[in-house]
Order: sequence, then C-alpha cells, then structure tokens
Amino acid sequence: MSRPTPVPITPSVLSWAIEQSGYQLTELASAIDVTPVEIGQWLSGASVPTISVARKLANKLHRPLAAFLLPSPPKSVPLQVEFRHSLQDRVSPNPDERRYLRRAKRFQQTLSWLVRELRADKPVVPPRTLDSNPGPAAEIARTSLGVSADEQKGWSTAAVAFDNWRLALERIGLSVFLFSMGKDSCRGFSLWDEFAPVIAVNTAWNEPARVFTLFHELGHLVTRTSSACLESGRNRDDLVERWCERFSAHLLMPTNDVYSTLTEYGWKRDTLVGDLAVASRIATRYKVSLRAATIRLIDLNAADWNLYDRIPRVSDKKKQGGGGTGRDRTEIREDELGDRTTSLLVNAVELDLLDRSQAVELLDIPDAKFDDLPALKTAE
Repeated sequence: MSRPTPVPITPSVLSWAIEQSGYQLTELASAIDVTPVEIGQWLSGASVPTISVARKLANKLHRPLAAFLLPSPPKSVPLQVEFRHSLQDRVSPNPDERRYLRRAKRFQQTLSWLVRELRADKPVVPPRTLDSNPGPAAEIARTSLGVSADEQKGWSTAAVAFDNWRLALERIGLSVFLFSMGKDSCRGFSLWDEFAPVIAVNTAWNEPARVFTLFHELGHLVTRTSSACLESGRNRDDLVERWCERFSAHLLMPTNDVYSTLTEYGWKRDTLVGDLAVASRIATRYKVSLRAATIRLIDLNAADWNLYDRIPRVSDKKKQGGGGTGRDRTEIREDELGDRTTSLLVNAVELDLLDRSQAVELLDIPDAKFDDLPALKTAE
C-alpha cells in the first residue's frame, strides 16, 4: 500500500495565505478536517500536509496549490478599502469579503491596463467632496446615464431595472460585478481607479436593494471613498454613508418627479408621510427598495426618521426558493462579471494584448466557450 504523498509547502507562504484569508486557525482546521495543532506544525515547518489535505487547504484559501511551493510570500498591495458600518461589532472584512475584494482588484488591475492599451474611452466620474450637496452630483450622474424617469417607471420589475441600470453604468465605462458573498457580508463595495472604476453588488439581497446598493457605491466612486458597505441607513452619524445614501436616493428618484407622484397619492406639501404604504408605493413605482424610498422622502422633508425606523428588517431579504436556472459556467461568469469586463477581455485577445489562455484563466471558463463571448461594441 502506497504512502500518502507529502507536499513541501513553505511555512511563510502558508502563514501569509491564512492571514490574507481572514480565517481563524480553528475555522480553517475544521473546514479541511485537521486539527489546529496540525496547522501549527505546518506553520513551524515541523511537518507538511499530504497531497489530498494540501488540495483542501488550497481550495479553502482560494489559492492555487503551486502558490504554497513558492520560496517566499508574493508581494501584495493592501486593499485600500474602508470597511463601513460594523455588524455585530465586526470591524474588518470576513473571509468571503476578502476573497471577492481580492478577485475584484485582480480584475480591476487587468481592466485598467487594457483600457489604456486599447485606447478605450476613459470613464467620466466627476469628483465631488463630502461637504457638497449630493443632489446636483446625482443629477449630473443621471444625465450621463441617459435614463428618463418615464423609462425607469416603465420597467416591469426591479430585476429588469437592475439589469438596465447596470448596462447604463457599463456604457459610461464602469465595471459592475455581481458576487455571491452571502447575507453576513457587505451589501456591496467600490474600488476607485481612474481607468477602471469597479462596483460590486452582493446577490444575497433582493433586486430592489441591489438597485440602491448599485448607486450607493457609485456615490463612493464620485467621492473617491472606496468602501465596503454593510448595512443601509442604520448608522446616521457616518457622514460618508449618509452622503452616498442621499446621492443614490436622489439619482433614483428625481425631485420633481417624486413630488408629482406624491401629489397623485394625495400628499400635501408641508405634511409628513406617516404610512409605510405610501413609501412602499413610491418604491414600487421607481423599482427601488423601501429603505431607499423612505430615505428619499426624508431628504425631501416629506417624512422623518420615525417612518424609517418602522421598516421591517426583512424588507431587503431575498425570497427563498426557485432553484437554479440550469446556466452553465460561462453564463454564470458573464452574469457575474458583466458585458464590459468580458468584452474587454475578448478584444484584448483579438488584438494580441492577452493570450487566449490568460483570458480563459481569468474568466474561469472552458476554452471552447471563449468564442461565444461578444466583443466590445465600439459604436456605443
């Protein structure tokens, strides 16, 4: 009977990978069916894992197995992301958030280089300071997206609204990622780069909540405050979050149009909306979350925070059930990364800026499926 093959991993590389992951030794040990003592022995160099355990380790830490054979840890640039809104006293990213932040940053670095090499149009995201009024900034951003209030209200569902807003943001040069980070993770995050600004939205929440998150994170890009944001509206003392919330709500619900809609519902100026049913009708009309609609009413002096405090905590919760849709890996990656990212990679291969194998590895799709991806529409 053959003996298990040992893998001579480098202790300092393992230490680096664990630190980057955010896992505690007890969590990691439980996940790969070993004891914390065994991991401690690998870290000290007293022993090494077998090939089967090493594969589990690499999979859990989301690193290639070959990385653990490097002579020393690779150089890595710390993520310049502010972690906003503590959740249950949590003040740093969890392992899932760290994983997707690293992934988004890796794509952003490639996209930033490609935009310059392809001489593609540079995204236009005019900067604003946090002491400015978010309203005018939201109006400018909305104008650049080219979506009218009537068009928005005509979308059939919040899911359709999200898809259309995402396409509008991609048309002006932003990359929008959809990541399944889980309900205990941030609602979304933003990473600023002048050539490849990135917004990531957590799919753990329902579509109306994702729409609000989408433009909340755009607010962070406008203010150049790259952030990972946990919970909407709860921390009213965070000036950065309040600015981005107001920016998002204003962009999604233009002032005059909201006043007109409220008047249709029987509201009179200088009175406060005291019924969540009215806020719910506004949310449905504009395909946004109940939280977003209420924040907008507060900002318009048509409601106060007492109304917001009555919103059920489950209002943004994603409905359970429905099952999968039978999508293959390529379709999943396209949905996750968006048209702009996949198209830029296709163009780069066609122009010999990237090897096909590099693009396939980045996208994590079968090589045979790469030819099905569309190239960037340069006419847009």
